[in-house]
Amino acid sequence: MAASVDVIDLFQKAALEVDNRKLSGLSRETVISTLGMDSVAVMELVSYFEERLDVRIPDEDLGKVRTLGDLRDCLARLLPPGTEVRA
Repeated sequence: MAASVDVIDLFQKAALEVDNRKLSGLSRETVISTLGMDSVAVMELVSYFEERLDVRIPDEDLGKVRTLGDLRDCLARLLPPGTEVRA
Protein backbone atom coordinates (compact mmCIF):
# COMPACT_ATOMS: atom_id res chain seq x y z
CA MET A 1 0.00 0.00 0.00
CA ALA A 2 1.31 3.43 -0.94
CA ALA A 3 2.03 6.00 1.72
CA SER A 4 -0.36 8.90 2.13
CA VAL A 5 0.33 12.45 3.28
CA ASP A 6 -2.34 15.01 4.15
CA VAL A 7 -0.52 18.35 3.85
CA ILE A 8 -3.22 20.41 5.60
CA ASP A 9 -3.42 18.01 8.54
CA LEU A 10 0.37 17.94 8.85
CA PHE A 11 0.55 21.75 8.54
CA GLN A 12 -1.95 22.14 11.38
CA LYS A 13 0.09 19.78 13.59
CA ALA A 14 3.29 21.60 12.68
CA ALA A 15 1.81 25.04 13.45
CA LEU A 16 0.64 23.84 16.84
CA GLU A 17 3.97 22.23 17.67
CA VAL A 18 6.36 24.93 16.44
CA ASP A 19 4.33 28.12 16.89
CA ASN A 20 1.62 27.11 19.37
CA ARG A 21 -1.04 28.07 16.81
CA LYS A 22 -4.28 26.19 16.43
CA LEU A 23 -5.27 26.72 12.81
CA SER A 24 -8.59 25.75 11.30
CA GLY A 25 -10.43 26.38 8.08
CA LEU A 26 -7.32 25.82 5.97
CA SER A 27 -7.59 24.90 2.29
CA ARG A 28 -5.35 24.53 -0.76
CA GLU A 29 -5.93 28.25 -1.40
CA THR A 30 -4.77 29.38 2.05
CA VAL A 31 -1.87 31.82 1.64
CA ILE A 32 0.74 30.83 4.22
CA SER A 33 1.95 34.42 4.76
CA THR A 34 -1.53 35.43 5.94
CA LEU A 35 -1.37 33.07 8.91
CA GLY A 36 0.64 35.51 11.03
CA MET A 37 3.78 33.44 11.52
CA ASP A 38 7.17 35.10 11.61
CA SER A 39 10.07 33.91 9.46
CA VAL A 40 11.54 31.83 12.30
CA ALA A 41 8.27 29.95 12.72
CA VAL A 42 8.06 29.37 8.96
CA MET A 43 11.60 27.93 8.92
CA GLU A 44 10.68 25.67 11.84
CA LEU A 45 7.62 24.54 9.88
CA VAL A 46 9.85 23.67 6.93
CA SER A 47 12.13 21.68 9.24
CA TYR A 48 9.09 19.91 10.69
CA PHE A 49 7.96 18.81 7.22
CA GLU A 50 11.49 17.77 6.21
CA GLU A 51 11.94 15.67 9.35
CA ARG A 52 8.48 14.04 9.28
CA LEU A 53 8.59 13.25 5.57
CA ASP A 54 12.33 12.61 5.24
CA VAL A 55 12.76 15.10 2.40
CA ARG A 56 14.89 18.17 1.76
CA ILE A 57 12.97 21.10 0.33
CA PRO A 58 15.35 23.12 -1.88
CA ASP A 59 15.42 26.87 -1.24
CA GLU A 60 14.44 27.60 -4.86
CA ASP A 61 11.29 25.46 -4.43
CA LEU A 62 10.53 27.07 -1.08
CA GLY A 63 10.59 30.51 -2.69
CA LYS A 64 7.70 29.44 -4.95
CA VAL A 65 5.48 28.17 -2.13
CA ARG A 66 2.75 30.73 -1.37
CA THR A 67 -0.27 28.59 -0.61
CA LEU A 68 -0.89 25.22 1.02
CA GLY A 69 -1.65 23.93 -2.49
CA ASP A 70 1.82 25.06 -3.60
CA LEU A 71 3.31 23.25 -0.61
CA ARG A 72 1.35 20.14 -1.53
CA ASP A 73 2.63 20.28 -5.12
CA CYS A 74 6.21 20.83 -3.95
CA LEU A 75 6.05 17.85 -1.59
CA ALA A 76 4.41 15.68 -4.26
CA ARG A 77 7.50 16.23 -6.46
CA LEU A 78 9.90 15.38 -3.62
CA LEU A 79 8.24 12.34 -2.07
CA PRO A 80 8.76 8.82 -3.46
CA PRO A 81 6.65 7.82 -6.47
CA GLY A 82 3.33 6.31 -5.44
CA THR A 83 2.98 8.50 -2.35
CA GLU A 84 -0.50 10.01 -2.22
CA VAL A 85 -0.22 13.69 -1.29
CA ARG A 86 -3.49 15.43 -0.42
CA ALA A 87 -4.38 18.99 0.53
